Amino acid sequence: MPAVVVPDNYGSVIAVALGAIPVLGFVHGAITTGLRKPAKVPYPHCYATVDECRSNAKAEQFNCAQRAHANFLENAPQTMLSILVAGLKYPQLATALGGAWFVFRALYLYGYVYSGKAQGMGRMMGAFFWFAQAGLWGLSVFGVARDLVSF
Repeated sequence: MPAVVVPDNYGSVIAVALGAIPVLGFVHGAITTGLRKPAKVPYPHCYATVDECRSNAKAEQFNCAQRAHANFLENAPQTMLSILVAGLKYPQLATALGGAWFVFRALYLYGYVYSGKAQGMGRMMGAFFWFAQAGLWGLSVFGVARDLVSF
């Protein structure tokens, strides 16, 4: 059975994957929760209707925050795992890509919720998170494949 060797500088990998990214998830939730009441969207409803958004700008802002948060939740688990796996072979690169993903996701959130652009188009400020995420996926696969097959 092969052993998993953790590099000396793996702490920075853990700090991004299990520290910074969960904190950003908390920020997403706090922003969305704070906008719910002004949007007049009662629990258990997840989104305001189109008509509610037409009559209440806060409802549209809430929908943008809710969608940004949902998108974060759709992407964070595999990104965190990819950082942890890629960091076993490439700790500095995994930390850098994870940090970039974090910054771009924060810009995505800010742009989506606070830019005031129609249809949440402000989110494009942080759309480059996809490149960091793809890099992490690639590093994870390459790192594992490198151990399974001699290159």
